[in-house]
Amino acid sequence: MNVVIYAGDNKYYKTLLPIALELRKRGIQFLFMFSEETQLKFPHQKEYFFVDGDYDESKSVGVSETLGIDLPFHPDALIIARERWQPEQSIIREFKEKFNSKVFCVEVSTHILNNIENRLEMLSRMQYPQNLVDYFFEHSSYAKERRIDCMDESYRDKCIVVGNPRFSLPNSHTKDISSKYHIDKSKKQILFWGVINTTRDTAIKALSVLREKTKDTHQIFYKPYPGEPYNQKFQHQFQPFVVDGVQVVYDEDDIFDVASLCDIHVGQTSSVFNFAFMFGKTIVNLDSVCFGYERMNDMDVYFNETGNGVEDSAKFWMNIWKVNTHDEFKRLIGTDRIERFKETNKELIELVKSTTISFDWECNFLNQSNKNSTELIKVFDEFSFDGKSSIRIVNFLEKTI
Repeated sequence: MNVVIYAGDNKYYKTLLPIALELRKRGIQFLFMFSEETQLKFPHQKEYFFVDGDYDESKSVGVSETLGIDLPFHPDALIIARERWQPEQSIIREFKEKFNSKVFCVEVSTHILNNIENRLEMLSRMQYPQNLVDYFFEHSSYAKERRIDCMDESYRDKCIVVGNPRFSLPNSHTKDISSKYHIDKSKKQILFWGVINTTRDTAIKALSVLREKTKDTHQIFYKPYPGEPYNQKFQHQFQPFVVDGVQVVYDEDDIFDVASLCDIHVGQTSSVFNFAFMFGKTIVNLDSVCFGYERMNDMDVYFNETGNGVEDSAKFWMNIWKVNTHDEFKRLIGTDRIERFKETNKELIELVKSTTISFDWECNFLNQSNKNSTELIKVFDEFSFDGKSSIRIVNFLEKTI
C-alpha cells in the first residue's frame, strides 16, 4: 500500500500527523506534504511546505501536477482533511482520475449541531469533484447521524467512525509559552474561543463583560479562527484587539499549549470543547447567551444578512447554488429538515447545560465547580480520546485497499 497525505496548514497538519506516524510505525510507504503555517497555503508556495515520508527517493513514477512534486510510487490512497475548496478539489480530481487512488477525508470539525449553513455545506459533497471522495473519517456515531440528517441515507456507508486523530499527539512546551504570553502566576487564565457566525456581537460583548469583571484576577486569551483576523469583515477588530487587555493567540501552533495553561475555556458548543476535554479544563458554554443553535436555523437571519463572503447569508449561498428566489432557497434547505435540526439541537443543548457551566452576565459562573462531562465527551469522540484514532484509520486503509 502506498499513501499520499496532504495538509495545507497547521490545523490540518496536526490532524493528519498521527496517521503519518502510524503508517511509519507499520512500515507502509507514504509521502506527507504539509505546511505548518497558521494561514492556509497552496502547493505552489513551495517555501511554506515540507515533504516527509518513507519511500525510495531514487524512484519516480511521474509528476503530480497539483502538488508540483515527483511521486516515488503509484499512490493507492490520498488522505486529506479538507475537500470543498481549492486546492484540495483539484488534488482530489487528479488523484482519482489520473492515478485511480482511493480518496479519504479526515473530518476536522466535530459535527454535533445542525443548521441551515451545515445543510448547504454538506450538499457540496454531492458535487464534482467532492463526490469523488470514497470515505470520510468521522469522530463519533452522534456526529455521523447529524451529517446524515444534513444529507440522506446514501451518505451512511461513506462515513467511518474512528474518533478524532488531532488529539492523539498534544504537544506541551509550557515553559516557552509561559514566557511568550507573559503568564502571571498570581492570576488564573481564561481561554475565550472566537465566534464568527451571526452571534459574534453577543460573544464579543460577553468577552468585554468578562474582561471588566476579572481584570484584577484573571488573564484572558482570545483564540480566533485561523482566518478571522484577516477577514475583511473582522480585521478592523484586531491589532489592536477590540477588547483591551485581552491577548490574541494568533499562532495556531501555540493552541495546545495555551489550552493546557488556561483553567477555564469559554466558547459556543463546537469542536473547541475538545481542547478542554483533552486537558480536563472547566468548560463555560456561551450558548446560554448567544443562542447560535437557534439563530442559525432562522431563515430570516439568512435573508437579512447581505454581507459579501458571509456564510450565514442567503445571498452568499444563492449565488453558489444558482438559486434565484427565496422560495427556491427554502426548498433547497427543506423546512422539514430544519425542524429535525431544531429537535436534535435542543436535545444536545440540554446535555451541554447539564455537563458544562453556562455563561451569565454577572459572571457568577466563575464561582461554580466543574461538572462531569463524560457523557458529553462520547458525543464528541466515540472512543473518549483514547489516542487510537490513527490506528483505526490505518486498519481501515489496509482492509479497504
